[in-house]
Amino acid sequence: MKVKIGDFEIRNATEDDVGEILDIDKTVFSTIWSPSFLRQQLRSEKCFHRVLNKNGMIIGHSGLMRLHDEGHITTMAIKPENQNSGLGSLLLADLCSLAIDSDLKGITLEVRVGNLKAQGLYRKFGFIPAGVRSNYYSDTGEDALIMWLTDLPNKKVIKIVESTFRNSLVQKV
Repeated sequence: MKVKIGDFEIRNATEDDVGEILDIDKTVFSTIWSPSFLRQQLRSEKCFHRVLNKNGMIIGHSGLMRLHDEGHITTMAIKPENQNSGLGSLLLADLCSLAIDSDLKGITLEVRVGNLKAQGLYRKFGFIPAGVRSNYYSDTGEDALIMWLTDLPNKKVIKIVESTFRNSLVQKV
C-alpha cells in the first residue's frame, strides 16, 4: 500500500533503498544496522519496512515486525533537516494503520530514556511506559524505556491516525 501526501509518498521499502536508509541512519543514530541485517528485515514476511519519499528522495523510514498478534516498532528515522515538521507523526500513523489492518492487538517499542521528544510523539498516539531495559543501548549504556500501545484497534488510536492523515491531506493508493 502506498500513501500519497502532496509531494510525499510512504511506500514499502525495497532492497534498492538500503543505501539511502542507512545514510539517514548514519545522521540520526549513533549505531546503525548492517546492510545485510536491513536486507534480511526487508525480505522477512514478518516485517513491514516503510520509506517516506519527497520528490523521489527518501527522507525517512520506519519498521514494524509482527510477533504473533503483536507488533514491535524496530526503527523510525527522519533526516535531521526534515524533522519537526510532523513527518514522524505521519510515519507512526502509517505503522499504526498497518498494525490495525494486520489485526495486531498491540504495538511495543523501545526508546532512549533521554529522548523525551520521541516519547512525547509515542504518548500522543496512546503508547504508555511499561518498563525499562537497563543498559540497552550499546553505544552509551543508556537505558531504554519500553512503551506499549494495547487494545488495538481502539477508537482513540483510529481517531488519531485518521486525524494525522487528514491533517496531512493523505490519500491511500
